[in-house]
Amino acid sequence: MPDRSATVAGVVLAAGLLLAACVDESHELQVQALGDEAPGVKRGPLHRPGQPCLVCHGASGPSSHEFVMAGTVYAVQGQSAPARGAQVLIEDQRGSSYVATTNEVGNFYITTDQWAPTLPAQVQVSQGDNSQQMLTHIGRDGSCSDCHTQTPGPTSPGRVYLALAPSQAGAP
Repeated sequence: MPDRSATVAGVVLAAGLLLAACVDESHELQVQALGDEAPGVKRGPLHRPGQPCLVCHGASGPSSHEFVMAGTVYAVQGQSAPARGAQVLIEDQRGSSYVATTNEVGNFYITTDQWAPTLPAQVQVSQGDNSQQMLTHIGRDGSCSDCHTQTPGPTSPGRVYLALAPSQAGAP
């Protein structure tokens, strides 16, 4: 008769190896690279402005709230003040559209329950007399800061913003 404890240990080891094989190390490194939460800011709609939302809120988790698109809009190019109450209009290739409104830190998000766009998609951000049309399309990832990093350069146009200069920003 086989040793029952050896059989159980073998099953546990095999299950552990299968589980370890399912972990996406690249994704885990992306989550870790985000760092800790800002002091005094609870997890929720106001946390992590300017960071790639779908790293945690995409299909791979770790958040249980999955987004199809999310990002942060800033009031003025090159500055850190958020665009509060801006309208983010996204239209997909089928002509289906969704409007999200930025919150007090400039964040917006669209959950998988709210909309299921078919990429590519076009985006326009507006508030009052200010409007910015994205010149390219979203083709692969709905996390704005994957392309719109803090510093503009050869691979990034910089952050998403409403106005080029403070004099154009106006009051929300």
